[in-house]
Amino acid sequence: MVTQERPRVRGVEDWRPRPTLTGADYTSAVVYEEERERLFFRGWLCVGRSEEIAEPGTYLVRDVVGESVFVVRNRDGEPRAFYNVCAHRGTKLLDDEPACGHLGKALKCPYHSWSYDFDGHLLATPNVHEDEQFERDDYPLHAIAVGEYGGFLFVSLAEHPRPLGEWLRNSNETITDFERYRMAELRLGRRLTYDVAANWKIVVENYNECLHCPTIHPELVQVIPLFRKGEVWDGETADGGNLMIEGATSFTATGVSDLPRFPGLLDPDYGMYYGVFQFPNLMVNLHPDSVMAYLIYPNGPGRTTVVSEFYFRPEAIALPGFDPSPTVELWDLISRQDWTVCERAQLGVSSRSFRGVYPRKDRLLFDFNERWRQELGRPLVG
Repeated sequence: MVTQERPRVRGVEDWRPRPTLTGADYTSAVVYEEERERLFFRGWLCVGRSEEIAEPGTYLVRDVVGESVFVVRNRDGEPRAFYNVCAHRGTKLLDDEPACGHLGKALKCPYHSWSYDFDGHLLATPNVHEDEQFERDDYPLHAIAVGEYGGFLFVSLAEHPRPLGEWLRNSNETITDFERYRMAELRLGRRLTYDVAANWKIVVENYNECLHCPTIHPELVQVIPLFRKGEVWDGETADGGNLMIEGATSFTATGVSDLPRFPGLLDPDYGMYYGVFQFPNLMVNLHPDSVMAYLIYPNGPGRTTVVSEFYFRPEAIALPGFDPSPTVELWDLISRQDWTVCERAQLGVSSRSFRGVYPRKDRLLFDFNERWRQELGRPLVG
């Protein structure tokens, strides 16, 4: 792996145009396989929320770039993660749908009924007799690393993964800067799922720039005036935040809502929007009264599943008449606008003529590309 350190580019002023990735980087099946092996199977990926496996025996199943994995809460309340493969003859243990559920007392293979506890130990092997000298301890489920931060679940398929905290902090932006939002205490209020006909990197790059905002997002620039200038940060606000319109206290088309504000934030936070890209597949949008996250799941070089989840304080969800619709509807509109242009961009980068360039306001995209090159062991452009 390339070990040279990437320069931080959020506030760079002496910028010179940099090249984008190549068309093949967005379209090639060979590049996608390289990403799977060198990035997705070696790093950490967000796969959901801790609340989805709150009780012992509850589980969730996820497709991680073609590998089915599941996470289950064990009897001691700790998350455990495994390949979704029986140790006997490789049968897929849990179905993709429903994507979450409860296992009862143990996990039983649907083929030959071998059963496992929630730490992956083999418990029972019907019709395998004791005189065969078969040692069940020798055949556990294939475990993978799992961690929790801010209420999010992360898994790593690496044999020797880097520490999760180190991975999270090694980013131009990181959710570790926003502990004051107490995201682990938030609960899911709404979920939307999108199928986007574009490479996952195009989805990420679109999120990290706003040159397109004045044209594509007229509703968004009414809420966040800076975005009218095609900029994502004014160089002055803390944590890369963006001021909403004067008087706004919520991320809605009107700037207000009936949702109670989060307790314990900094005074400026109550008029601010923060957008955080946590490499490689989590985007977190923080508001005074809610948090929305995009979870990105690549499905090949030209297709991406994007799950949009909306989190609120549990006491807000419990209020009579709780209605997150104003926030959900604005984000759904913005999302659909984005996916349309992402799909159009995918068509363009497929052309043999494509040679892209990054001006200064695309500097976060270049930083993402450099991190991508670093993880794949490619030379940095610098």
